[in-house]
Amino acid sequence: MRCLHCLRRVRDFVRGSAVGLALVGLAGGCVFVASGCGYLAPRKMSYGPILKDGEVLFRYYAPSARRVQLAGSWPENNWARGDGSVGEANIGLMEDKNGDGIWEIAVALQPGRYEYLFWVDEITWHLDPGNPEEVPGGPSGACSQIILYSADGRLEIR
Repeated sequence: MRCLHCLRRVRDFVRGSAVGLALVGLAGGCVFVASGCGYLAPRKMSYGPILKDGEVLFRYYAPSARRVQLAGSWPENNWARGDGSVGEANIGLMEDKNGDGIWEIAVALQPGRYEYLFWVDEITWHLDPGNPEEVPGGPSGACSQIILYSADGRLEIR
């Protein structure tokens, strides 16, 4: 509501003045920018999982991250621990191939229900901001969920 507050202050300041009303239109944009208007603030990019070439493409926007891993409930991933016997540290390692801050990984999954999180810089767990499906579970207590089903022999996301 900060924007409304600023607009009301400007309106009250120039009320009754023809010159003031003209200035409101000109200065209105400056007031929004200076006040931190949410409409002009940068938005966090979010992408939900999509199907691409028969695999599920997971994407996560983290421009300042040095490392992002997809951790999930499917057996090959086991919350980024793999099968545990090989000690592999790169399970679910995502790539930012072109340096735009969008980390990606494609995973071959069968129809079913899967929970997942993004593990950023091996420090913090993040839900998928592009997927509103959230369920209890995972290492952080809450995780994103994806449901895959087969429709006419094709994999679909619900």
